[in-house]
Amino acid sequence: MDTNFKHLTLENEVEEIVLLSTGLEDTEKIGDAIGKSVTKEDVILLSGNLGAGKTELVRSIVIGAGNKDFVRSPTFVFINEYKGKIDITHCDFYRIENNEILNETGIEEYYDNSLVLMEWPERINNNLPKDNLIIKILFNENENERIIKFFTSGNKSKKLFERIIINYETNNS
Repeated sequence: MDTNFKHLTLENEVEEIVLLSTGLEDTEKIGDAIGKSVTKEDVILLSGNLGAGKTELVRSIVIGAGNKDFVRSPTFVFINEYKGKIDITHCDFYRIENNEILNETGIEEYYDNSLVLMEWPERINNNLPKDNLIIKILFNENENERIIKFFTSGNKSKKLFERIIINYETNNS
């Protein structure tokens, strides 16, 4: 685990809620609620150290959105696309080393046409839309537990967050 990892921080982010995942099943429930709440123009930024569970959360979001594609980390190709009821663009920018490579991905083209799930947004801070749902995943003392913090950065992400909470509470009451 990289102890020097710094989570993405946007100047306009507002912390909304902190959830505790005690294992994969909890993370899947959270992802399912997110997947049931998204639209094709939402952007979700997933910030967390290596092995924190970002890709596992993405898998659950994709399934919750009604897509049956197999989700794999796009670490080496940067972007995977999943076609379904909602088209989903899954990005992993862990290996982005400079803006030239980033520009070749054309990430901005996806913001208005699909749900964008972005791992390692810290690497491309200058190319992010202004209004995003930010999910920060932190390790906890118990190795199977994760602290999952939700942040919004505008009206659109705030509305998405509200839909997520309604779906999460409805499915877990």
